[in-house]
Amino acid sequence: MEDYVNNPANMHDFSLMNTKAFANLKGSGGNIWEVFEVLDDVRRAIFRNTVFGYFIDVPRLQGDALLFHKMFLHQIRPDPVLSPDGIKRLYFRVGNTKMVYGPEEFCLITGFNFGEYPKNIGRKGSEKLISSKKRCLLRERLFPDHTNSSVKIGDLKSLILNQTFLALDDLDAVRVCLIYILCEGFLGKEVNDRVPQDWFYLAENLDLWNSFAWGSYQWDFTYVDLEDTWNKIHHYLSLPERGQTLKYSVSGFTAPIRIWIYEMIPAVRACGFALRKNKDLPRMKRWSGTKKLKWVDVNKIWSKMQEGLPPRQNMLPGDGEMTSFYYMSFQEYVYGEGKAVPSPVRDHFRRQDESSSSMSSSGRSHGRGRGSGKHKLDELLKRVHALEQHVFMNQQKPTEVFYEEVNNEQFWNDIIFEEPTVSQRNYDEQVVQDEVMNKNNTTQNVFGDTQNDKVLEESNQYAGNKFDDDVFDVNDYSEVKEEWEERNDNAGNKFDDDVSDEDELIIMGNVDYFHDDDDDKEVTPDKPRSRKPSQFLCTPYTELHTTPKQKRRTKKKVGMKSTSPVPPPVFGVAHDFSMLRLQPYVAGGEDVIQNYVLHSYDVQHRLFNFVLDRDFWSSLFGHTHDGWLESAHITIWYRVLMERRFESDRHTIMPPNFFVSHALEEGQDWRAFMAGIATYPNFMVAWWDVDTVLLPIHSSPNHWLFGELRLASMEVHIYDSLGRGAYEKFQSEGIFSKFERRVANYLDKIKYWARRNIPRIPLNMQFIYEENVPQQSSHLGDCGVFLCMFMEQLVSGQPIRVLIDPKNAALEFRLRMAKIIWGSSLAPL
Repeated sequence: MEDYVNNPANMHDFSLMNTKAFANLKGSGGNIWEVFEVLDDVRRAIFRNTVFGYFIDVPRLQGDALLFHKMFLHQIRPDPVLSPDGIKRLYFRVGNTKMVYGPEEFCLITGFNFGEYPKNIGRKGSEKLISSKKRCLLRERLFPDHTNSSVKIGDLKSLILNQTFLALDDLDAVRVCLIYILCEGFLGKEVNDRVPQDWFYLAENLDLWNSFAWGSYQWDFTYVDLEDTWNKIHHYLSLPERGQTLKYSVSGFTAPIRIWIYEMIPAVRACGFALRKNKDLPRMKRWSGTKKLKWVDVNKIWSKMQEGLPPRQNMLPGDGEMTSFYYMSFQEYVYGEGKAVPSPVRDHFRRQDESSSSMSSSGRSHGRGRGSGKHKLDELLKRVHALEQHVFMNQQKPTEVFYEEVNNEQFWNDIIFEEPTVSQRNYDEQVVQDEVMNKNNTTQNVFGDTQNDKVLEESNQYAGNKFDDDVFDVNDYSEVKEEWEERNDNAGNKFDDDVSDEDELIIMGNVDYFHDDDDDKEVTPDKPRSRKPSQFLCTPYTELHTTPKQKRRTKKKVGMKSTSPVPPPVFGVAHDFSMLRLQPYVAGGEDVIQNYVLHSYDVQHRLFNFVLDRDFWSSLFGHTHDGWLESAHITIWYRVLMERRFESDRHTIMPPNFFVSHALEEGQDWRAFMAGIATYPNFMVAWWDVDTVLLPIHSSPNHWLFGELRLASMEVHIYDSLGRGAYEKFQSEGIFSKFERRVANYLDKIKYWARRNIPRIPLNMQFIYEENVPQQSSHLGDCGVFLCMFMEQLVSGQPIRVLIDPKNAALEFRLRMAKIIWGSSLAPL
């Protein structure tokens, strides 16, 4: 990255750094104060309670287009190598100082909330994707003579500055002001541009308007034009003859860049061109310009920097900002610990493209999205619905037990979760029952039906030897699964994410893989055929010709026997989790299996910003993604453990991305977490009040391990259920050294040594690999499960020791985790 920044080819020609231009900053926000002047006291009070309300107290913004242009003459050519984490930022180089302007700086300046939003909202044609075809009541009240798509920005401005504005309802007057400030003041729209009806729908509900992710939306909208500024300037400077003055325009909210320049370049303040009036939050309220700058004023600022007043490199959040809601929302959004953010806006606009309703933490969008269109979306929904009908509706009639109560024991047996607490007596009784069934020539299949062996034998013979020379064992459904997998492979698996996999189908207990029209008919044994008597062919006139009765030839049965359940192993205290910290939540989550089977699994956890959807539970149950747990599972787990922390405990737990952010040397600020002042979650504990810090650690690409930092000795003990691979990788790549340097820096920032009343010493961290750790042996990715197990064991004061059977212990703990997460989702104990 440094080579790219230092390469002169990625910057404008230094000899042309004094090229003047006319920059039109459309979204500078300079004309929004004319709206505030027409608001009376009642409407002004209502406006103050909105998300844009604090702008009433912001000093009137100046254009400062020349200062903007001078700064962007020092912009570095945009390239993905500058943002390896996928976050879109702008980079500048002024002298020997590299400066960054990105979503974090935008958040600190504006104070807008960050989060996911429908990527087509506010774009042309997005109203076609809105599921509800209800009338736009706000537009009808404000502009009864217009259609939804014919209202222009100029119409809004005319209404606000007209006498009819005084006759409007107070709430409607505030709503129209919000839409106008957004479109004209922040997004930089022209007076002839049309107002998307999305904003009318959004402003109809002010709570919905205030909860919208304006920070991420406006940053994404503005970034596109800001990034393209480099190309506009470079194209002009590359011309052999430059007769006319450079002219270009920039859309989006550009006013925060002016505040960022004031913050980053002290020479602006030293020259008397800017004043910092206070230390209010957000930073937009702090600064005011003293005059509209001319080109000679801008050059004076740069001369001042060369005289010994260099610019700053980073904009770091203060203590108040680190605990603010908008900054914590930025942390969750950009360095997110989950997959999907619940949004009332997304519920309102349900027909947006699927990418805007489910986003991964590694695949976030920071530019303007493009919709797939209503036609493609409808086709996709139709095909998904057809697949759902084929998978879920083409079944036998559910049994009465399925509707009333789900058999939890059968559920876990079907997905190979062997229950170790089943006694040997129950197993022996099952074996005796199977022997009785064998004597009666009956066999019970996986679906619970009982059939005669002779009938099954004949059915296999007449089926065209579908299974070659082997007789199909109805209790062994492995061949059914193989055929189902082959059928899915041949179909191309076009909608893998929307079709439940074979394990999920099997556990329902009522799916017929060989459905036929005659399946609903009762199967009965063959009866002797009788002949209708004839008046001529009867004795004593003649004697009927008869043939000796022959026994039907059947194929020899190969291994035809009834199989009983595999006897579960009997474990000792190694699998007794009853003494762990989160055990009280287990009882409240007993119905998690029933809800999962009945597809009622979507739940909003109170300690998490994201919806726990089908993928969340499927991964936890081991049905998808090879059972690998994601950061969402780990985040909820550590937050519940911290919530259950006792006053006498001497530990704290850091988020899953804490270690990774230090290893990658990211710019995320962790002082609030280490100092125990983070508001989300609000139960963090300062490092100087604990003895150990527990560290969930992620190793790329998909492995979890666990670290225990003992502050007294500065030893980090590594617990890995997959051997020494990740430990040796971290050593060879210098990850441990980077972590040590970053932690040492943060300890100084939070004044750890002084608050602990001990002399500062060099850290000299020792990273120790623990040998006696349970090793995963299942085909599932159990590393995250063991991480959660180790974490809870240390929190509960129990040592981490080798288990008798790690495979089944992990399966048991998956069930326990599902119950605890479900049971703790609504309220704490």
